[in-house]
Amino acid sequence: MKYIFVRIFMIILAITAFSCSDGEDGVDGVDGTNGADGFNIGLEYLVFAGDITDEEAVQLIAENQGKNTHTVLVLNTTNLTTLDLTEISTLINLEVNGNESLQSLSLPNLESVVEEINISSNDVLSTVSFENLSVAADLYIQKNNVLTSINLNSITELVRLEFDDNSSYETLSLPMLKDLGRLSIRPSRNLSNLELPNLENAGTISVYTTKLSAINLPKLVTFSGLTITDNEDLQSISTPLITETPEDGSSITINSNTNLTTVNLGAIDKFNRLRIENNDNLTAFEANSVVEITNTFTLRNNPTFTSLTFPNLMKISSLEIDESDLVSINFDALEEAGRLRIIGNENLSAVNLNALRSADFIAFTENPELTILEFPNLTSVSGITISENQKLTTIQFDGLATMDASISISGNAVLESLSFSGLTTLGVPENRNFLSIINNPLINSINFSSLTTLNGGLSISGNSALPSLSFPILASIVGGDDFASIDISNNESITSIAFPNLETVTNIRNFTVRETLLETVDFNSLSTFDDLLINSTVLLSSVNLSSVQDFSTLNLASLGRLSTLSIDGILTRLVNITPAITGKRISLRGEASAQATTDAQTLRDNGNSVSLSN
Repeated sequence: MKYIFVRIFMIILAITAFSCSDGEDGVDGVDGTNGADGFNIGLEYLVFAGDITDEEAVQLIAENQGKNTHTVLVLNTTNLTTLDLTEISTLINLEVNGNESLQSLSLPNLESVVEEINISSNDVLSTVSFENLSVAADLYIQKNNVLTSINLNSITELVRLEFDDNSSYETLSLPMLKDLGRLSIRPSRNLSNLELPNLENAGTISVYTTKLSAINLPKLVTFSGLTITDNEDLQSISTPLITETPEDGSSITINSNTNLTTVNLGAIDKFNRLRIENNDNLTAFEANSVVEITNTFTLRNNPTFTSLTFPNLMKISSLEIDESDLVSINFDALEEAGRLRIIGNENLSAVNLNALRSADFIAFTENPELTILEFPNLTSVSGITISENQKLTTIQFDGLATMDASISISGNAVLESLSFSGLTTLGVPENRNFLSIINNPLINSINFSSLTTLNGGLSISGNSALPSLSFPILASIVGGDDFASIDISNNESITSIAFPNLETVTNIRNFTVRETLLETVDFNSLSTFDDLLINSTVLLSSVNLSSVQDFSTLNLASLGRLSTLSIDGILTRLVNITPAITGKRISLRGEASAQATTDAQTLRDNGNSVSLSN
């Protein structure tokens, strides 16, 4: 505020200087009244301040208004009730702020304002007339508690209109306005009508906390963004003709409008951010022309909004649908996506993303009615998380060939089948990636039939109905950090595990197999690993490690023991490794043959620690 008072002081000095100067052959001038040849050129600044009265204001206008007047300041007056500036047609700035008694302001012939009109904090101001104003830069109308009438009937162009906290105002009408840079309407709790019938081009429009029942912009063609928030009486939003948006799309936020039922953004072809949240009665959202969402689409907590369809959407940067009441999602044209997060949607039962070809990340979590997830055309994705979907039975990503991040499938109570039949490579070397399939109690089929390379850890546990586990052509597992491990455990029905082509396991801290009913293990090609533990509570009738070459620890002291044949085959392989192994820790449990006992001693003699127990 300091700069205002400094400016007022300088203006008062200027007024004093002009009012005290005398001229020849006229009044305060040369050959005329207040100027040359009878024409009043006036002061550049007119200032009304302090305890100026209506009569004094009239005199001030008569003596000092003229063609040079470009700024009018009406600041903190206490007695001024009416101000009429009929003669002014053009201004640079108009400020009417903090006037205790001002009731009416009239500039009926004002046609243009180059910079700013600011009408703020005038406690009893009720009427403002700008009936011929056609062009202005910034118009601020704020905190005028009893303001009920503003005549803006002729205005066609505005850079900015901020209409904030005018608590008694009911109808904001700009019938001729065609071009608007920014419109901001903030708490105006009695504003029930917004009339912009000819608005064609706009930047951003924000409407907060009003009594509007409808926002209708029937001719709007070009705009950048729309924010509609906390309007309890709002029932509909319609911008049916918008076809021109910024290069990265329009930003839309529609939030906490209790009675909003319909939104029509029919012609928009591109969004930047789209956010629809907490609209209790929303039933219809139409944006059927949208082709791309360049940033994030967020849908959350709209309890009566049950179906989401974007029939022409082909590309989206980020999709977040959280805690919605959607029953179905249909994006049947969507081909390219960034992040897809579908989380906590109580009624969601159907998802159509059949055209999706690439995505950065996909997450489906806590959608209790979802039954099937299929991505038949997806060929590229960086990460997948699917968890806690209580009715999900089937997951298929059969078109996926490579992934450079992780897969996590967990806590899906009735999941039966999981298929990544086309996946050849998972993860990126030296990153913390993993394949995790945990606590899916009814899963009985896991298909990774094409996987050859896993760059990361592996965890398969708590899948109690899984009868067997096979990665038929997996050749290498490379952990990305010191914490990577392989854990196959607590799958209560597994009887066989087969990794017949697995050759090397490197940068893996622990390689652990702990199963209750495990009988056969096929690591026929495994040559290199660090620590391997295999444990079952029943007899391990077959453990094939016929290619083992380089390792640190081999722990086969299984509770259910190993068959004699298995022990013989393992020890025979170990004593025939060339050059002879040394410094290894080896533990086996089961009934050993005489040859096995001899082979165990040979290994000890070569400097290995060998435990052979029954």
